[in-house]
Amino acid sequence: MDTKTTASYFSLCITGQIVSATFPLGPDKEYVFCRYELLAGPDWQLASGPQHGLTQLATNKQRHFNDPIVFNMPIEVTYKSTSPFGWPQILVSVFGRSGLGRETLLGYAHIHLPVFGSHRPAEVPPTQIAPILMPKLPSMLADLTSWILRREPELKDPKVLLDNLKCKGLSMESYGSLEFQMHTVMRGARKLGYHWHV
Repeated sequence: MDTKTTASYFSLCITGQIVSATFPLGPDKEYVFCRYELLAGPDWQLASGPQHGLTQLATNKQRHFNDPIVFNMPIEVTYKSTSPFGWPQILVSVFGRSGLGRETLLGYAHIHLPVFGSHRPAEVPPTQIAPILMPKLPSMLADLTSWILRREPELKDPKVLLDNLKCKGLSMESYGSLEFQMHTVMRGARKLGYHWHV
C-alpha cells in the first residue's frame, strides 16, 4: 500500500558568528565580552546547537580606540517549527571588564535570525548590524548614585527588548554596534505552503 507522507514541520539551520563590537569613542572598559541567548516562540523547537553562549575576552587596546573589538564567536543551530510565528532571535548582553576584574554592563543588542541565505555557497554571508542599547537612568539623582556606586543600570529581564509591547516605556540610548554574519538553510517550508524564497 502506497501512502503519501507529508511534512509536519520545516527546519531552519543557521550558521554564522558574532563578528565584532564597535564603539565610536572606544569602550569604557579594557576588555569586552558578550553573553548571547537564542529565543524563539512556542512553536519552535531547538533541534541542535547551544541555546546560550559566552565569547572570549577581547580588546582593541593595541590599535586605534574605535577599531572593532573582534570576537568571531561561531553560532550553529538548527530549529524545527510548524509556523513562522515567533521567529528566532538572538539577544546579546555586552559586558566590559576593567584591569582589576570588575565587570559592568555596556549594553544589549538583538536581531532576528535571517529568513534568506546567500544564493551561492561561495558567497560571504550578509552582515547584520545591531545597535548596542544601554538603559537610561530616569533622574539626575539616579545618575549620581550610579556614578558613586560605579554601577551601570541593567534590565531585570533583558527579554523585554524582544517584545514591542513590553519595552514601550523603556528609555534607552545607543552607544556602539554589534556585527553579525549569518547564513540560513531552510528545508520543508514549501511543503507546508510557505514560499519565502524567490
